[in-house]
Amino acid sequence: MRGRTASAILAGLAVLAVGAAPAFSQDADEAETGKDNYLRHCAVCHGIEGYGNGPLADAMKIAPSDLTILAAKHGGEFPAAKVADVIRNGGGVLGHGSPAMPAWGLYFSEKRKPDIARARVKALVDYIAGIQAK
Repeated sequence: MRGRTASAILAGLAVLAVGAAPAFSQDADEAETGKDNYLRHCAVCHGIEGYGNGPLADAMKIAPSDLTILAAKHGGEFPAAKVADVIRNGGGVLGHGSPAMPAWGLYFSEKRKPDIARARVKALVDYIAGIQAK
């Protein structure tokens, strides 16, 4: 593993210890809900701003993706369906790289309600689309 250190792990745990995810409401502003979910679940690896430099990044075998350049890597088009697939099913999805990325699809649902999970994933995808480099 690249530079796995106790301080990186403690920093990551501190990010995770911020608190439980906010309750999800269909009426909530999707961009804000996406940002909240990103900060609670993604920033620990991908970094607060999405550059792949979160507190646990150095402890990982494969560096987390820089989420701000996904559109640039795909000819200027943000790959929303691909991003949603990776969020739902994890990084082990064929063609999506490392299995180190956890699957969040079931986690985002409340008592396995697929409509809630879809709304949360969509909000997260929309947030990531909004942080693309210009």
